[in-house]
Amino acid sequence: MVLNVSKSMIDCIKETIDILDDINAMQNIERTLHNIVKSLTDNLSCKTCAVIRLNPVTENLEILNSFGLSWQFCKQYRERVISQAVHDLIWSHQPVAISDTLKNKALAEELKLEKEFASCYCIGLTGDHLPLGYLYLDSDKPGQFTPDAELLIQMYARIISLAILKDRLQEEVKRESTKDPETGVIRYSRFYGQLQEAVSRAQRLEGKMSIILLDVVKYNTIVTAHGFETGKKLMCELVQTVRQVIRDYDGLSKFGVDKLIISLPGHSTAQAFECTQKLYKKITDATFTDHQLKIDVSIGVAGYPDNAGDLNGLLIATKYSLAEAKRHPHLRIYRSEMFF
Repeated sequence: MVLNVSKSMIDCIKETIDILDDINAMQNIERTLHNIVKSLTDNLSCKTCAVIRLNPVTENLEILNSFGLSWQFCKQYRERVISQAVHDLIWSHQPVAISDTLKNKALAEELKLEKEFASCYCIGLTGDHLPLGYLYLDSDKPGQFTPDAELLIQMYARIISLAILKDRLQEEVKRESTKDPETGVIRYSRFYGQLQEAVSRAQRLEGKMSIILLDVVKYNTIVTAHGFETGKKLMCELVQTVRQVIRDYDGLSKFGVDKLIISLPGHSTAQAFECTQKLYKKITDATFTDHQLKIDVSIGVAGYPDNAGDLNGLLIATKYSLAEAKRHPHLRIYRSEMFF
């Protein structure tokens, strides 16, 4: 049997080690896939090589990286898994090999991407038993993919699967790392960036925006009486209650242990004050946790451009308003008239 792998086994091993190092330090999957596709095309002298991903959201097939395909084709390639051959390839994980298209024209037509070919080899990509897509190679020579070549392709298919799975897990970690693990709201470090964008937008469009700062009265007393877990549960349920009042596109984050911060794009301080009144009623009418706790809150509100000309001043004005609301318990809600 003629070996269609043009490089020595030692060279292949060296390239594989480099690729595995790429995956280990992977910040962007593009470089890793590019190196794998290059290695396959160099070693097997194939006409086309493509890493095709099954999008986990849309379940469309998308080309992540390729050789021998036009940029326009790759950009526009968004295919549903309609072909039975492709469906079986992805879900049954059984490789598909065509040694001569003249002997299997129907299957070749199902698998063809952009150009005609004489032989091809496709293998599914999987991670944790989930279908991730498939690896496609073709050649303009019949019988190009020998058993030795297929073995090399199978190895690289597993490496690609690991790369895609790691990339997907990294994206999930990034998404989760932006959220507070207890309440599910966006972390303040990320929320602060959104505040900057909101103020910049208001400045650019000569618009308005307001910030609300909400503090749970005697939170430490509640924790002392009922424990930390009850305190966490309280804040989680408080977030859910606040969400029932604010708009979907309003921002919400934790501001310390016992405080919530809310951004109201487009709201004047007068409109924000009306919102705080609705919030106060909703919260004080509700009961929280299994202990059926009744709570009270202090709320401070300030707005751009009424109270400040930039985000720094706006946050200072909001914190001042909250301090005044806490200093005067009979008020509970305070709207600053000062400019910071």
